[in-house]
Amino acid sequence: MKLNLQTITGKLLVAGFAFALVYPFIASRFALDVGTQALIFILVVTSWNFIAGYLGILSFVHAALFGVGGYAGAMFAAEMGVPAPLAILLAGVVTGVFSLPMAVSVLHLRGAYVAMLTIAYAEIIFLTAIIWRGVTGGPTGYSGFPMLFGGDRVMLYYFTLVVVTVLVGVLYLITVNRFGLVARAIRESEEAAQMLGNNTRQYKLIGFVIGSIMAGVAGGLQAYNILVIAPPMFELERMIEFMAMGIVGGLRTISGGIFGTLVVFGLSEALRPIGTARLLIWGILLIVAIIFVPNGIVGRGTGVDNSRNELVSQLRELIRR
Repeated sequence: MKLNLQTITGKLLVAGFAFALVYPFIASRFALDVGTQALIFILVVTSWNFIAGYLGILSFVHAALFGVGGYAGAMFAAEMGVPAPLAILLAGVVTGVFSLPMAVSVLHLRGAYVAMLTIAYAEIIFLTAIIWRGVTGGPTGYSGFPMLFGGDRVMLYYFTLVVVTVLVGVLYLITVNRFGLVARAIRESEEAAQMLGNNTRQYKLIGFVIGSIMAGVAGGLQAYNILVIAPPMFELERMIEFMAMGIVGGLRTISGGIFGTLVVFGLSEALRPIGTARLLIWGILLIVAIIFVPNGIVGRGTGVDNSRNELVSQLRELIRR
């Protein structure tokens, strides 16, 4: 679905980006760190929305891949002396390559089987990070790598803003072109997409790897944001948080990942003073969203849930061109 800047969603995105540009001038040190964290989570959630919402691959391994990117981004700088900005981008490449066997293995599976297999992958990565102490630092994590921009948090914020804006923009451009149209058709009916001459497995493979690369870059950014990478960063509970952000915002849109992250993460931070009770409110919010706005904040009333016939018609029109 192409974004119309004249809509409420479009105007909010423009206003939000303008606000993000001046945010460091008005934010406290703590608020600036929260803003940087929100930007990183936006990249993780939108890339998961791309895999789950567009291609229909319900992956639970995305947070673990986020962690793989974190370790890779930190180790490239600490062990090989790679400049930190380049290390962050290389973290995405490493994560993309790392995700390839997983992508291949889920091509033939659907629904609950994909979920179960990716949960197994996530647990293997999580446990490996704990057991492989000599490389990952074990439960206490990997630290001691150089800070990005000498620890300048404002520079880190703007660097994160640029990287996230560019990569989310790339995801958006992919979804509004032929790839996105075929991906949505696969989500609605893979058989119908195949009948129209599309190599659906190739699309799913490429889509899974692209989303994983984005998660890896986000992990690299996270490493330099919190300066330590430890298993709790990518445990299954964190994956469920990412999924909740995507569902609340709107699973089938890129902008849904942005708004969902801001709402859920913002609410979570605002309720931090009440401790673990915030998790109860957070859970209620998720239940309400699933029951009353199943298409999410952005998807509600925008026609994002196109019917299968509409998608097939669009594909046929594209093929005729």
